[in-house]
Amino acid sequence: MASNAPRQAAPVESPPRRRVAGLDAISTARLYKDFRYIWAGNFVAIGAQWLQLFTIGWLVHHLTDGNALLTGSVVGIRTLPVLIIGPWAGVLGDRVDRRKLVMVTQSVMAVAAIGFAVLVILTDLEAEELTGPLQWWHPFIYMTIAGIAHTIIQPVRQAMVANTVPRNALASALSLNGMVYPSTRIISPAIGALLVASLGFKWNFLIEAILYIVIVLLLIPVKLPYRTERRGGAGGSAFSSLVSGLRYVKNEKRILQLIVMSLIPNLLFQPVIFFLPVFTVDVLGREIGAGGALASAVGIGGVAAAIFIAGIGYLMRKGVAVFLGLIGGCAFILLFSLSDWLWVSFAMLTGLGFS
Repeated sequence: MASNAPRQAAPVESPPRRRVAGLDAISTARLYKDFRYIWAGNFVAIGAQWLQLFTIGWLVHHLTDGNALLTGSVVGIRTLPVLIIGPWAGVLGDRVDRRKLVMVTQSVMAVAAIGFAVLVILTDLEAEELTGPLQWWHPFIYMTIAGIAHTIIQPVRQAMVANTVPRNALASALSLNGMVYPSTRIISPAIGALLVASLGFKWNFLIEAILYIVIVLLLIPVKLPYRTERRGGAGGSAFSSLVSGLRYVKNEKRILQLIVMSLIPNLLFQPVIFFLPVFTVDVLGREIGAGGALASAVGIGGVAAAIFIAGIGYLMRKGVAVFLGLIGGCAFILLFSLSDWLWVSFAMLTGLGFS
């Protein structure tokens, strides 16, 4: 016998709401106070780094009367400690208090920056023959110290992002933190060029030192509530941890492929920035203001790519996107090397940053 009870209509499922990456990131920053401090510290740190890299190249170019070898290598020497110290930095970050490690290292960098700033301030860089304590080899010592500090801090600073948010908010936190690198790459060279053009080289390194002190102050109230304890027992040596990590990379083919692909930007893309002072003066016939615009162009391309990915997505498999990015970056470098026009060079570096 059929029932006369009214039939209930099946519930209509509303279509899933698309999550907006930018809004998720903003919510993450609002919810987690420790992440906000880490993010602000990373913004200041990377900003100080780009101010340092931009200014030191132009300073050596000025000290050496445009010597291309010394101008390019003074920034390149900053990357050498990665080859020796880099594999140990992650092991160190797993065994000590990460917050204190960054605070101590940034304090050392602040002292080094203040000392180097004093050398620059006491030297008359505007005289026909330089008078004062600053010599061409002082920047190389300073950049070696900076390279060691950066090698120690970089993996630890990235790890602390994951230590300040739960796993379900990690993607948003990393997305917001990823915007720091290209955005400061726009701001810092522009500020550096403006300061050098108006006040000379005297204040850029002092400002850099102040920024390092700001980082230490920002980290004082930080806690890392989502850090997990190191596995493998307290008795394992640092060497055994390093060997274990290398063995893991060897066995995990995708991790190994990612590491190999990351070598291409570091070996091919990054050195372009090292030689910008020489290219700007000798090829384009311009001064430091144009050099600041060219350095900022790479950051503009990076921000454009980040906004594009956050709003639209990759439109293809990520592996294919990375491969096309590497090919595109190489193509933009080749076109940049053939340019002797400022705006064409600016466009090519913007494309490089997007790639």
